[in-house]
Amino acid sequence: MQKRKRRIVSATLALIVGFATAYAQDSLAHQSAIVLHAEVPQYPALALAGRLSGSVHLHVLVEDGAVVKAESDSPSRLQILINAATENVKTWRFAHHARGTFDVMYAFELRKDEGVVPENPRIEMELPNLVKLVARPVKPTCQDCGPGSFESKPNKH
Repeated sequence: MQKRKRRIVSATLALIVGFATAYAQDSLAHQSAIVLHAEVPQYPALALAGRLSGSVHLHVLVEDGAVVKAESDSPSRLQILINAATENVKTWRFAHHARGTFDVMYAFELRKDEGVVPENPRIEMELPNLVKLVARPVKPTCQDCGPGSFESKPNKH
């Protein structure tokens, strides 16, 4: 009887330790993961000038509260946006003991209207799952910016 009780206690402890270890290894898999610090994300100027928008999905690995790896499965045509999202997520900090993985979506959107001068984007953050940037593209100011505008033109004297 005594042996049986020890086995049950040992099995129960092993089960508890197993669950605790699994939880510690993936403590960011649940919605309560708290981001303690994050830099303000930016809409890349080159993407804005090129009217590039889209969604970037990142799979992120955290160890000791810091992002150590971020990989994207988004299309390569969004590489400028992927780079911006990756740079930003690497500034995020969690509790020192936090470790695990999570997915985050960065949505880069352009407004339909154009501005005359560059301005800050509107940013919405539902951390750690969603970062949304909505920017207003700048209207081109070059009056001769059309096909052949870089060819030499005769002077009119």
